[in-house]
Amino acid sequence: MSDEIESARIQVFGADPRYAELEARELREVLNRLDDARVRFAQPGAPQGTEGAKGPELLTPEVVLILTTGTLALARTAIRAWVEVRKSRKVRVVHSDGTVTEFQGGVSGREVKALRDGQDGQGDRPGIGPGDER
Repeated sequence: MSDEIESARIQVFGADPRYAELEARELREVLNRLDDARVRFAQPGAPQGTEGAKGPELLTPEVVLILTTGTLALARTAIRAWVEVRKSRKVRVVHSDGTVTEFQGGVSGREVKALRDGQDGQGDRPGIGPGDER
């Protein structure tokens, strides 16, 4: 299975086209560090396989990368780790079989700090689960 080459289209979304391109360049650098991975920018043009798009323009700016690698599992792990660094990051991976995997950025550092600070002073935590009634 290690001799098999897999490919995927990686859509990197941003607040505007310039930001999406900067984010895509950063992700490309991360993925190119993986063994046997080759990442390049897709040719500009009408997006392929994007439902809901009206003509060549999309409502959300995106940049598409093409990934070719021996194992997509390692690439997915790297993409997930990269995306979770910033809340604003969003990536959609379209596999060659048509399967789509989406990753959305995690909580921001400020939110993590607020969660930690909020729990330090509280000895009791509200119950979560089916038995919790209020």
